[in-house]
Amino acid sequence: MYEYAAKLIRVIDGDTLVLDLDLGFYSWRVGQSYRLLRIDAPELPTPEGKVAKAALEAVLLGKAMTVRTYKADSFGRFLAEVLADHTNVSDWLVANGHAKYRSY
Repeated sequence: MYEYAAKLIRVIDGDTLVLDLDLGFYSWRVGQSYRLLRIDAPELPTPEGKVAKAALEAVLLGKAMTVRTYKADSFGRFLAEVLADHTNVSDWLVANGHAKYRSY
């Protein structure tokens, strides 16, 4: 597990986003897709999916972000815990009804 400062590029859906990570020593990982660890949000084509995406955008917009990365999933997205101003985004989405905890 590694922890990095991050910049939001865009939100893809309620549990996937594109970030630029500051790796330190003037190095960046740019435009990588990350999936929020531990949760599932509704699919984007559904009304609930659109609301979940908007909620994720709102909770991240203008906030200082820290990302803890884990291994990549089967789609090549890195799994990540995202903190926005020290608030765990996955837990926030679940607590506000925009996602469910994923059972493994």
